[in-house]
Amino acid sequence: MALSHELSSEIAAALLAAKDRSPHELEDLKETLLIIHSTLQRLTEEERLANLESRPVVRKVAASK
Repeated sequence: MALSHELSSEIAAALLAAKDRSPHELEDLKETLLIIHSTLQRLTEEERLANLESRPVVRKVAASK
């Protein structure tokens, strides 16, 4: 499982564990969770691309395009 998914799951569980939330609070939590999840996915993708670009073979192929 990707780190972004694992962290998002943990954060979602922690945020939603508290009882007695109003519908408005739950909607706000949902929006917050979606922002966190998309940010973690973006950071994971950026890190993956940075790791690929740091490899000498990939740099040669990318430079030839």
